[in-house]
Amino acid sequence: MAREIFDLSFSNGFARTLHERALGDIERDYPWQSLDPSRYPPLLVARARVGWTENAFNEFCTAAAMGQMLQALVQARAPLDLLGMASRFAIDEVLHVELCARMAMRLGGGAPIHYDPEDIVFDLDPSLGPLERANELVVRLCCVGEALSFPLLSGAMRSASHPLSRSILETIVRDEAHHGRFGFLYLDWIRAELGPAERDRLGKAARRTLDAYRPLWEHGESHVVSGVTSEGFLLEHVRELGWMEASAYSELARVTIEESVRAPLARAGIVF
Repeated sequence: MAREIFDLSFSNGFARTLHERALGDIERDYPWQSLDPSRYPPLLVARARVGWTENAFNEFCTAAAMGQMLQALVQARAPLDLLGMASRFAIDEVLHVELCARMAMRLGGGAPIHYDPEDIVFDLDPSLGPLERANELVVRLCCVGEALSFPLLSGAMRSASHPLSRSILETIVRDEAHHGRFGFLYLDWIRAELGPAERDRLGKAARRTLDAYRPLWEHGESHVVSGVTSEGFLLEHVRELGWMEASAYSELARVTIEESVRAPLARAGIVF
């Protein structure tokens, strides 16, 4: 497999000027200088660098998947209003990449991540037709991935007690709300055309996608005593750097799976 190091750059030409006009002045609009990494234990800062770099990489992969989904929607001749919504999602993800990467840089620099470029989009059965590809991508990416991430990111946003981490998460949460909603708007459009076999196939795809996310919250329970985590970090520091307390995050994930993923999909006849 071709392995590459996750690395980001700007062209520093007129394209960057247009990029900044479209997305706003990120340097000015976020309080980057308000975060002083020297206030926190070096080990916690190192973990935060890894965490925010991983966030940037995940958003980078989602940008690619959003492009893949848009292509499938166009090929399936989805309604123009749905195409219009979906066409905006990739640029949202590019903004998220930049924000998370800049946060990692503020903490001392991005952590090394090696990846295979062929793995950053969904691997679909080549025998599927255009509409089947669109159905699967929307369910996996929006009805599971984005519908799951919105409540979890909202929880992290509410927990974030530093103006920089909170402002970054507020931006991401604002966009993710539209991404998750899109999936169920699409299902409203296509529902009458989904036969039992297709609903069953999409249910299995949803389960596989959800199972891939489980390692994010299925880990050892944390303990907080007098504001100190079981690893010896001040809980306030953890929250300032953009995390929820681990046990609260795990519980929120369990509730979110049932209320924001399984239940809405079940209403569309997709059960898993």
